[in-house]
Amino acid sequence: MTRESLIKRFPYFATIDFSHAFDNLTEVFTRDVIRDYMQYLIGKNIPFSLFIADVDNFKYVNDGYGHKAGDGVLYSIAQFLSNTLGTRGVVGRFGGDEFLLVCEGLVDYNDVWAIGHEINMTIGNLRFANEDMPSITLSMGVARYPLNTKDYDELWTLADKALYRGKMKGRNCFIIYLESKHKNLDLGAKRDIAFSPMYLHARIFNTLTETKNLGMAIKNQLLFLVTYHMFDHLCIETRSGMKFQMVHTLSKHKDFRSLDYDGFANIVDNSGLAYANKISSYSSSMSEDFIHELEDQSVVSAVYCRIAAFDKEYGYIRIDMTDTVRIWQTDELNIIISTARVIGLMLYYNHKTIEELDYGTVETVGKE
Repeated sequence: MTRESLIKRFPYFATIDFSHAFDNLTEVFTRDVIRDYMQYLIGKNIPFSLFIADVDNFKYVNDGYGHKAGDGVLYSIAQFLSNTLGTRGVVGRFGGDEFLLVCEGLVDYNDVWAIGHEINMTIGNLRFANEDMPSITLSMGVARYPLNTKDYDELWTLADKALYRGKMKGRNCFIIYLESKHKNLDLGAKRDIAFSPMYLHARIFNTLTETKNLGMAIKNQLLFLVTYHMFDHLCIETRSGMKFQMVHTLSKHKDFRSLDYDGFANIVDNSGLAYANKISSYSSSMSEDFIHELEDQSVVSAVYCRIAAFDKEYGYIRIDMTDTVRIWQTDELNIIISTARVIGLMLYYNHKTIEELDYGTVETVGKE
């Protein structure tokens, strides 16, 4: 069955002029065609789901392999999305490394979830001419008409909110907009501009040094990290257990317990950092018992960073994600490292340990 025959099963496309309907590079619909199609569906009050799909870390493909290779990746992704959807929907290119998927008549949560899951689980099978090319992943945000909204512009906003949540959660996932969970999310464009890397590093130093109550300063800094980056779980692990423990309200897992403290030393590198997009990717040198501890607490992705200064070690910043693989970004890791190092220095010069600080009990943080 040809592409046009697949598409023409939808009444809107039965009589469309296809001569200028497709993007030259990817051979999927242009943004204008998708927008016109959505407005047609809304005008006819036909239910549908809108997916906004963003290629994770595509800049690294262009920078590392060249723009020609990047063009090939975009073409392959577009064809993959079209083939995966089949008769369930149509695909368009929004621009750059973003794609639009419109699934007419599909709004049931389970049906939409099945599509998102299928895409996320199979896109890693794509292979490219350059065998060194890393696996490609997508972040997707989904909004449904008229279940979420009957307004065209707001539908875009809600899908954007869901996509933003997915990116803040670590990418390589899809988020279906639910008012009960995502209503209060800010898209964050202005916030992200304001919170440049320079600003964030300055904020760490100022937060941790401009108060006489070091325990409260550390708590405020960690609270900022867990809410801004939407970490499921954050704490400082010491030999005596978890301190400054915080659990995000959107985390599906709430029961976090202390890990074997000596296990951290087996996995961190010489700089005191260990991170994994997927726990199972940790090296075989990591103790199996430590891995089992993480799996028992539903941890999928994690970052651990040693808090130390000179010859003294105080503990580890522990960050856990439980619902999906998180692709840790360099900027995120740098902020975590800076936080750990400044905390270590402040403890050293104040002649304190983590256990001696007033930090309060476990908190549930973040907006629903």
